[in-house]
Amino acid sequence: MGRWFTETVVDNGRLPLFFLLVSFVLAFLFIRFSVRMIRAEVSWWPGNVTPGGMHIHHVMFGLVMVLISGFALVAIANYETPVANCLLASVFGIGSALMLDEFALILHLRDVYWAEEGRSSIDAVFVAVAITGLYLLGIHPIGFAGDFDAYQQDRSLGTLALVLGGLALQLLLAAVTLLKGKLWTGLIGLFFVPLLIIGASRLGRPRSPWARWRYADKPAKQARAFTREKRFREPAVRAKIVVQEALSGRFGVPIPVPVVTDVDEPAFAPSHAKLPNRLLSAIRWNRTRRRLRHAPVWRLPAFLVTCSIVFAFVLVEVEGALEASDGVTVEADIDVSATATLLAVIAGGMITLTGLVFTAITLAMQFGASQISVRVVPMLQQEAIMRWSIGMFLSTFVFAVIIASDLALAGENTSPVLATWIAVLLAFISAFLFIALVARVGMVLNSSRLLRWIAAQGRTSIVRLYPGFDPDAEVEELLPTPVPATQKLLAPDPLGSAMTVRLTQLSPDGRILLAVDAARIQRLATKWGVTVEVMPTIGEFVAQHAVLFQVDGPQLRVRAHQLIAALVFGDTHSPAVSPVAAIQAIVDIALKALSPAINDPGRAVQAIDHVEDLLMTIAPRVRLETADSGSSARSAGSASSTLTRLRGTRRTWTDYVTIATDEIRHFSTGSTQVQRRLRSLFLTLIDACPPDQHPPLTARLGALDAQVAREWTSELDIGLASVADPQGLGSERGSSGRVVPLVLGKPE
Repeated sequence: MGRWFTETVVDNGRLPLFFLLVSFVLAFLFIRFSVRMIRAEVSWWPGNVTPGGMHIHHVMFGLVMVLISGFALVAIANYETPVANCLLASVFGIGSALMLDEFALILHLRDVYWAEEGRSSIDAVFVAVAITGLYLLGIHPIGFAGDFDAYQQDRSLGTLALVLGGLALQLLLAAVTLLKGKLWTGLIGLFFVPLLIIGASRLGRPRSPWARWRYADKPAKQARAFTREKRFREPAVRAKIVVQEALSGRFGVPIPVPVVTDVDEPAFAPSHAKLPNRLLSAIRWNRTRRRLRHAPVWRLPAFLVTCSIVFAFVLVEVEGALEASDGVTVEADIDVSATATLLAVIAGGMITLTGLVFTAITLAMQFGASQISVRVVPMLQQEAIMRWSIGMFLSTFVFAVIIASDLALAGENTSPVLATWIAVLLAFISAFLFIALVARVGMVLNSSRLLRWIAAQGRTSIVRLYPGFDPDAEVEELLPTPVPATQKLLAPDPLGSAMTVRLTQLSPDGRILLAVDAARIQRLATKWGVTVEVMPTIGEFVAQHAVLFQVDGPQLRVRAHQLIAALVFGDTHSPAVSPVAAIQAIVDIALKALSPAINDPGRAVQAIDHVEDLLMTIAPRVRLETADSGSSARSAGSASSTLTRLRGTRRTWTDYVTIATDEIRHFSTGSTQVQRRLRSLFLTLIDACPPDQHPPLTARLGALDAQVAREWTSELDIGLASVADPQGLGSERGSSGRVVPLVLGKPE
């Protein structure tokens, strides 16, 4: 131990750093012991320092010690004073411990020493000890670990650019890691760069800035982040709290905050709604267009095959040049015939896998169209794993054929080592892609997993459609009177007239409206001084010469092509576009299951489960949007309100209920299981939704009662079909029959 201390600490000039660390730890332990004795009101321990009745916090003593020792260390920096350096470093460590022990007080500017906020002081102390310990061991952070040694040896501009680029990349990884809420990973990663790579590539914490920016419209990632937080981080936090309170005492004492009263607040006039930010709106719109762009099935495989051909010929030329150069030989562990056999096996296996992929995709599409829903076919075609599998298998086949052909035609005595290993690597990658492809096809053939996948896409589209929804926000019970779709929110200019913008040039991608850039249309309408009404709705087929926009107001500045550029058309309405598409796909699966050819009410019940989940997610968002639109309608007379420049048809809560349940209700003839599940859906929504959303639900409950009375004659069947059951037919009396609770433990 003494030898290690001499070689690691003393010989490297780190003795003052050792004194700083030791004095820091001892001072922190002492001051925490002192405050715990004072808190326990021990009679034999001196109390707080209160000259003249004023409590002086120990952060003041630490501040003075840090200032004095820091100034002295700077003053004698040019002198060889090892003893003085060690003493001043000890004083600096003691002062730093006293300051960081009340870090929370400085941060919050109030006495939160024993409150929950006081834990940040202990975290700051742990960070300081960790960083000082790493420095003592000779481990330095980014920029201090010899990063510029290469530039000092070779002072060229290229070397400097490489060094600065490497530092910038590492700092970028550290910033991303910290933005993802991983404080310890980011700080320790400054000393161990692989931790930064792991932290930056992994999922961010749920409430981190990265999650707020990047996961706002991705509920699947939000769910994964919360699951990972609960599974991994919460146990670590509990362990950290145990260590903190063992050293520092128990936190959690509420600190009263003085309430300032009788203060006149300045009155501000309500400001008008601002136009959306042009840059942010353009970025979001470009992301939407890329997400909705139809990707041809042949494009990616053709690109990969072309790249493999070019890469194979380049590699053949490179290896030939290496063999022809003086003093450079390429030796292989296997002979030419074995290499040719290996390449032939790889090529044969890849063409076989390509045939299997084509067969699997065809089978999945046929099964999806005949047994599930025709909407599954375009969804499956747009799956990236399908295109990547075909492209990788074909490109590996072409690469192996070219290398084997060159080997056979050239008659060389040495094997192409690099090309052979690349072919083997591509074969392994293709094998993993084949596994992923089988899993994806299995998902399509498994109706339960397919429904879950469609529902997940539907929830994502709900979040995108209603981006500003706060689940904790309260909506007024008395909603304003909704404005009819035909009512003008802004009176047109009497000097102007109404004009229509029609679809004259057909989109090559299709004629189903997939997205509307509302922010851009709103800016254009404000710029032109007109009111723009979008006539078709999302997911609607737009015929040629159909009306796209109705423009009220002066027409001199209106540019029709700019309005049309704010629309995206496609050939299919997928669940990733809007929640209506997800609901329609799930309903189609339920209808196909209820058809006489299949007659599978169990699958229909599974579909209704996901329909209920989507309706529960949509209900509060639609209600909040209705309240906001009604509030805007009340102030529609003001021409300065930018919110009234854009109108359009938005689906109501009744529309969603109609799309989600009416077709299933019509097809549920003769199935008590489906009728019981539908009844449970309506009752669940009635319990969860406010009274203003009850009318469409109660109306359908009445229609369901009439259907039961019309279809069933025996009292037993009427009683079975009239019961709400979330499992369809999980028990005789359904949810109302749960009269015997499950009691765990010994009752008192």
